[in-house]
Amino acid sequence: MIRMQPLSDRELLAVLSAAKKESARDHALLLICYSHAMRANECGKLLVSDISVKDQTIRVQRSKGSLTTTEKLAPHSNALLDQRKAIENWLRVKPESPYLFPSRKNAVLSRVQVYRLFRYYAEKAGLPDSKRGVHALKHTLGQKLADRGADIKELRVIMGHKLITSTQHYFEVSQDQADAAKHAALLSVRM
Repeated sequence: MIRMQPLSDRELLAVLSAAKKESARDHALLLICYSHAMRANECGKLLVSDISVKDQTIRVQRSKGSLTTTEKLAPHSNALLDQRKAIENWLRVKPESPYLFPSRKNAVLSRVQVYRLFRYYAEKAGLPDSKRGVHALKHTLGQKLADRGADIKELRVIMGHKLITSTQHYFEVSQDQADAAKHAALLSVRM
């Protein structure tokens, strides 16, 4: 199985920057998809009632039998990554609709529409074709956390996985990575 390639920090910021330049909705949508490891259909179905501005939380109702969670909206010193500001900016100009990120017709934003939006901004940001799928946002967060030493149990909750076996693929390593780790351990033996 070919592992989906996560975005680099530069690529992630380039996509978010391209979205922010054109649309407060699209910037907030893609940032929320990334920050909360959401699938395209989950982001598109978000309701205004899923956001609590007072508590600075978002209710994430996941599909595929995954966990439903209430998570914090995080501030960030980088405006491209500041979830609170992105949501505030969007809510100021958002048209009347029960959906947090409505389509042009104020209806639910479909999985395909979210995919097309991401693909559009990924193309503008110069990402290779292999990284132009919106699911790359979910994998980017998961891989980043795994690479930085997150516990698999924590990562399972963050990713919204019901089963820990779904989380394990973030911890898979190549033979080259295993050989390098073993080599480093062998070199560390001192007399």
